[in-house]
Amino acid sequence: MYKRGTCWEGYVQAGMKKKGNKMVPNCVPAGSTKKMKSGGLTKWFKQKWVDIGSKRADGSFAPCGRSKQKADAKRAYPKCVPLAKATRMTKGERASAVRRKRAAGNTGPKPTNVRT
Repeated sequence: MYKRGTCWEGYVQAGMKKKGNKMVPNCVPAGSTKKMKSGGLTKWFKQKWVDIGSKRADGSFAPCGRSKQKADAKRAYPKCVPLAKATRMTKGERASAVRRKRAAGNTGPKPTNVRT
């Protein structure tokens, strides 16, 4: 049936798979092997995230997140977006996103996500 490591014409081997009690080649069409998308979670972590709910007097945004200090604990939950997105948003869009975030409230240990 199969020779070890061989596939039909027009197909390439993309690892092995278990079929019954045997390991057989996982043959997929030649053009369908997908590589890992560049960016992804690594790109997401490298972005600078800012709180659009607290704009500073100089026009910049505060960094995203809250500290463990008592004064900060009383502050409303931050609405965080990447800096590039925050600069593209209009003043009304930022206000709307913050308003919806605070209206949703936080009902548990995890933050409530609101679409931006």
